[in-house]
Amino acid sequence: MQHADFNQFVDGFNRLAKLDLDIGEAVDPDAAMARLMSYSAHVAVGPEIVQSVAHQIALLTFVNIASRFALGGVTVSGLGDVPLLAPWLGKDLKSAVIALGGNVGSKASEAPVVIIGSILSTPPERGCQLTFEGWRGGVVPLGHQRLSECDVTAPAAVLSGAFAAAEVFTILRGEAGAGLRPQGLSVWRPDGDADWFSSMNDGPTLSQLPNHLWVLGLGHLGQAFLWVLAMCPYQDRSAVKLVLQDTDIVTGSTSSTSILTIDGSTGRKTRTVATLFESLGFMTSLVERPFDDGFCRRADDPSILVCGVDNALARSQVEAPGFPLVIEAGIGRTADDFRSVRLHSFPAQRKASALWKAGAIEPDISIGKTPGYNRLKEQGVDDCGLTRLAGTAVGAPFVGGIAGVLMLGQILRLLHGDTLDAVIDFDLRALDARRAVGNSVLTKLNPGFQSCI
Repeated sequence: MQHADFNQFVDGFNRLAKLDLDIGEAVDPDAAMARLMSYSAHVAVGPEIVQSVAHQIALLTFVNIASRFALGGVTVSGLGDVPLLAPWLGKDLKSAVIALGGNVGSKASEAPVVIIGSILSTPPERGCQLTFEGWRGGVVPLGHQRLSECDVTAPAAVLSGAFAAAEVFTILRGEAGAGLRPQGLSVWRPDGDADWFSSMNDGPTLSQLPNHLWVLGLGHLGQAFLWVLAMCPYQDRSAVKLVLQDTDIVTGSTSSTSILTIDGSTGRKTRTVATLFESLGFMTSLVERPFDDGFCRRADDPSILVCGVDNALARSQVEAPGFPLVIEAGIGRTADDFRSVRLHSFPAQRKASALWKAGAIEPDISIGKTPGYNRLKEQGVDDCGLTRLAGTAVGAPFVGGIAGVLMLGQILRLLHGDTLDAVIDFDLRALDARRAVGNSVLTKLNPGFQSCI
């Protein structure tokens, strides 16, 4: 394979297919993709879907995320002619589902099932039940007690959809405990000591939303954050001003993790996202220059910087421009840690420049010794190409979906008078071990807001 051809392959390779290549369960990239093509999922919706915005948001979130790894198809039953209540594009709910990669139809024979709402038919053999209430969302085993699914915030509905996608992924891969345990979080109290099923860990009625934000990085995390923001009940979207900053272009792999990108998209990420958000009624402005030490916030710029870049140098400098509040998150990038998330708020007890020290040595990237890498070497791919592939991140869109909710959750907590977390740290494989450390440095601020519908 020619070097240029291999670079094009790497740019287009599904980031979850890379998982099987790295752990040795795929003999070559085609086999890794074939496994994703064998994955399918089904959603059974109850009557709540007709009148509940939250149930529709959860459905659209699940379909949007799951369709990026269940390449054999995501089907939905129980829809009928349902009006679209969720704040997304489409003439009805069915058209929105299809536009996001799903289909309306019956379940494939082996597909795990996600139940949304109340269904009267016999529960399927494998799957999970999505549930939410207030600021809390997640999944429970089939037949398990559900939350009330009333008085739901949009982030909690998105959170439940993202958790459902994560659980379906574990079921499809046959992981231990898949579909057999509750998995969820409280956006208001994300610490491991906080039982997400308890109303004691809920927040107040959602009444205010941010209307002026700077979003740095429009890949996996940035797009996940913006998906949650788009689902919020704004009274006037035209009064919401978003500054979108990125220098990257859309490649073939972007859609495998970035949930605002559809297959076949091209051009700069800033322009792709801006076109979508302006069609949704938001106001955008674009910055297509690197975020570096020469950058300085102006008085009329947003007070809040939301950072989702995977560049250590840029992350070390997030406090330098002078934003009063920075919300930053990062995701693991290897087969061992791709389900881990660490979120920070700044200013905090430790400075960003101390967490990501300038000049820090990046970990060595070694060429994999698994069958897939050996096969590529036999096919003539040189060490340079193999090293580039090895250094490419493993990524799962449901991880970003959950992280994006918590990023917006920090801002919403600020607007509702709560103390933020300096750090939130978790791995979806061991969610009970998650931790959140309060921010003792950040003072109150008014970043600009508007009331909810």
